[in-house]
Amino acid sequence: MARLKKNGNLSGAIGNVVFVNDGGREFVRARPDRVKQTAQTKAAAGIFGLVSSREKTFRLQVLRMLGVPAPQYFAARHRARIRKTVTGDNGITAGTGSGFGNPQAMVGFSFNPNMEWESCTNFFPTFEMVPNSGMKVQLPELKWKNQITPPKNCSSSTLKLLALTADFNTAAVPVKVQAKLELEISRSSAVPDQDWNFPVDPAEGWLLIIGCLKFASPNQSSVMKEEFSAAYLWAGMQGD
Repeated sequence: MARLKKNGNLSGAIGNVVFVNDGGREFVRARPDRVKQTAQTKAAAGIFGLVSSREKTFRLQVLRMLGVPAPQYFAARHRARIRKTVTGDNGITAGTGSGFGNPQAMVGFSFNPNMEWESCTNFFPTFEMVPNSGMKVQLPELKWKNQITPPKNCSSSTLKLLALTADFNTAAVPVKVQAKLELEISRSSAVPDQDWNFPVDPAEGWLLIIGCLKFASPNQSSVMKEEFSAAYLWAGMQGD
């Protein structure tokens, strides 16, 4: 409904026409069409909200475990990747907890787009699920500037491999560290090839292995400047 203002201008709408006053300007425009919500669009909105909520809960825990900051736009990129793990939209919206069923979609996601995992590493672990709910990871020899490609002016690095379980089909998204391995590689110190074996809880949910490589430079006097690269290296279901 349009109203006559004290200055003589109309404000509001008549039918499909809207009267607009912008400072000294007066003009009319068509009323924007309303977006008609369908069952599909409502379901998509519900899934987006659920993914956003559980991604945030999970992300804050994982970044704290790795001890790294969240780079710019990390949350949006990470949320989009989590969305790709959804395999049963109807199950999610119905609250049956069966929707997050494709953790393999996480593999290869890089935490820091300014330092991609592939740009600073040149080694490829092998992963093998073993009987009685265990995992075996085979690591090659790690040498500075061979398997590890450091950024300029960095003299040492710490490689952390973190194995954790997460249940996205539970509202609280419980996350539990199953095992972790830390290795120091520098100009003067290489790491021999080795096997990393650890047991895994035979529970429902995801099993994720994250690699995090931190580079350090001793050029700063008080606090060492750290640059990092991190990525999901392996993902699967705990019950598999």
